[in-house]
Amino acid sequence: MWLRQGTWRVLRSAGAGPSDYLHPLIRNGYEETVSQTLFEAVSEFQGADLIDLHQLRSDKPIAQGRTDGLVQATCLVADLPDTFDGFLGTLSKSLRYDARRLTRDENLTFDWATSESLTSDLAILFDLHKSRWKSRGLPGAFLGRQMAFQRDWTQQALAKGWLRLGVLRESGTPIGAIYAMALGQTTYFYQCGFDPERSKISPGTLVVAASIERAIGEGHRAYDFLRGDEPYKRRWKPSHPHETFRFMMRGKSLRGNVGLAWNKFAFQVEARLRERFEGKGLRG
Repeated sequence: MWLRQGTWRVLRSAGAGPSDYLHPLIRNGYEETVSQTLFEAVSEFQGADLIDLHQLRSDKPIAQGRTDGLVQATCLVADLPDTFDGFLGTLSKSLRYDARRLTRDENLTFDWATSESLTSDLAILFDLHKSRWKSRGLPGAFLGRQMAFQRDWTQQALAKGWLRLGVLRESGTPIGAIYAMALGQTTYFYQCGFDPERSKISPGTLVVAASIERAIGEGHRAYDFLRGDEPYKRRWKPSHPHETFRFMMRGKSLRGNVGLAWNKFAFQVEARLRERFEGKGLRG
């Protein structure tokens, strides 16, 4: 956690903002003990006017049994069967058709990043992601220092076998890219990008389909679309959601009361803006 100094002092989870899940990493069997101890410790902390814990998942002990949380996000999760054909059988006829386009169109190729191609593949993702959001007048997720962080992180993640970065090409020209990660028996969808001019080919659908097919081939049991309840994710018939909560507790000072009121108001405004700009999603 970190303490931010400002109009009021806020003790906040490290990673708050762009992260999806921020529950602490706890050894199996100690979840309830650590969760109780953590809440007791931050409640008694004297150096902050406001305690602000972000993205605590509803199915984890740290969030269970508490009624003072604000729903921060919904993360949709698809349970995966043993075969990709079995998964496709749960989808609409039109989506099944689009998802199989790679097997029908010899001009389309899809390749996963290797240590040799990572730098160029990541640059392609950045460009296509920017194009995807530029069509709606928004900057996208990769800006400034975020790009340098991603270049460093993806190298480490690839070396550890966690990275799932792939590029879709039509006649050699990149038209779609996906950035996912894998850990345990779950693949996590993070970001994607595609050329809006090639939407008739459904590049966004194709890269997600390729990612899910690989996850099933590796024996993964879940595909987590992470934060956002957009319609394009619903098309893949997710099995269940994970809700994440934000818990805010004021300190004993007047500034704590003001900080709590202000942050709750800002939270409501942010939720409305997110629903407006991300709720429709980007289908392609």
